Amino acid sequence: AAARFSYFVVLAGMRTGSNLLEEYLSAMDGLISHGELFNPHFFGKPKTNTMFGITQKARDSDPVRVIDAMCGQGGGLPGFRLFHDHDQRVIDHVLADERAAKIVLTRRPLDSYVSLKIARKTGQWWLGDMASARTAKVAFDAAEYADFVNTLSEYQVRIRHARQSSGQTAFHIDYAELQDPGVIHGLGRFLGVQSGPD
Repeated sequence: AAARFSYFVVLAGMRTGSNLLEEYLSAMDGLISHGELFNPHFFGKPKTNTMFGITQKARDSDPVRVIDAMCGQGGGLPGFRLFHDHDQRVIDHVLADERAAKIVLTRRPLDSYVSLKIARKTGQWWLGDMASARTAKVAFDAAEYADFVNTLSEYQVRIRHARQSSGQTAFHIDYAELQDPGVIHGLGRFLGVQSGPD
């Protein structure tokens, strides 16, 4: 099954649980996740600006070459996370590329919105354990929330239309299902990996 894919991509948004999902994927034998390879502010991970021998400047001038370089590394099925505000050329390429195993991660928009507001206010973007969680009261802005939901919806429609037009499939997973071992093992099988995360 793994031979049908050259790489995987997690199509998600901010505050959907993509960090946790990436940890699960990285803990499976045969999978290698490289973070947000096409985040406009960094290359893969924060404070990183070179990967696979390619600088961030070179990535920005020809982003698709990064995917080829990543696939040429060997060692397992590689992948990355891709959000709606990442390089649009890459989104177009990935959605059309049948070699890309597509994982569509979603979360209830209101929960993502509140989580995003809290992260911006507290500066805590990654949570290792609940004991270190920072709390904050945030204001609900109806117009801001409407824009947030519309942006999410447009991205999901774009993903769905591209797959329907080309007859491609995807593995859909919701934030709540990240705690379901059966779903995580099923994702591994979708990617051609027989064992779940360690």
